[in-house]
Amino acid sequence: MVHALIVDDEPLSRRAVRQLLARHGDVTVAGECVDVPEAMAALRTADVDVIFLDIRLPSESGLDLARRERGDLPFIVFVTAFDQFALPAFEVDAVDFLRKPITQDRFDAALERVRERMRLRETAAAAETAESSGFVQRLVAHERQRDVVIPVGEIDYIEADDVYAVVHASGRRHLVREALDRLEQRLDPARFARIHRRFIVAVGPAAAMRRAGPTWEIVLRGGEVLPVSRRRHAAIKDVLRGAR
Repeated sequence: MVHALIVDDEPLSRRAVRQLLARHGDVTVAGECVDVPEAMAALRTADVDVIFLDIRLPSESGLDLARRERGDLPFIVFVTAFDQFALPAFEVDAVDFLRKPITQDRFDAALERVRERMRLRETAAAAETAESSGFVQRLVAHERQRDVVIPVGEIDYIEADDVYAVVHASGRRHLVREALDRLEQRLDPARFARIHRRFIVAVGPAAAMRRAGPTWEIVLRGGEVLPVSRRRHAAIKDVLRGAR
């Protein structure tokens, strides 16, 4: 979910941004403000991911806010009627610069940039957390005389292949010269679960566990069906429930 704050002293402009946001089911408007002091008050109390910020505001400009609080603000998309502010806007690391009147297509592109920044931030935070805990962040497969780096966030599941393991990631297979038991020790148990003597799955891609006669199996979001050992199914059910 994207939480947006609209800051503009013109009611019609605020309404226009609100209407553009309304077409996106993953966006909620956290508040509307008419000037910088109101925006600062809202930021102290509301959960905000992005500010749609006008530049010409009463008393202080949107640029003043961005410069003064640089590094401590949510992502910023500037919304203005004046082209001359484009360069200063990007100097304060704005995600985008929208010129009024705004078309839906142009607005949607800016919002997608915000989503991408949010994904990058979440990935970096997860990597920092995992690195501090000592769990591996990438695996390496040696293929055709070169090393292929596999970020753990792209892994769907891992399958034992004799003394080695095959990593299934982003629709591709990679042979990793490590045993499945060793990989289980190196991967973050909050993100990966051993479901069978032959399989480890990433908790995210695991869509559902179902009974298959006397046994259990997991259906991944990509459609793959993997067996779950009887002695592990209760623990795996708890893991999947906690990941939802």
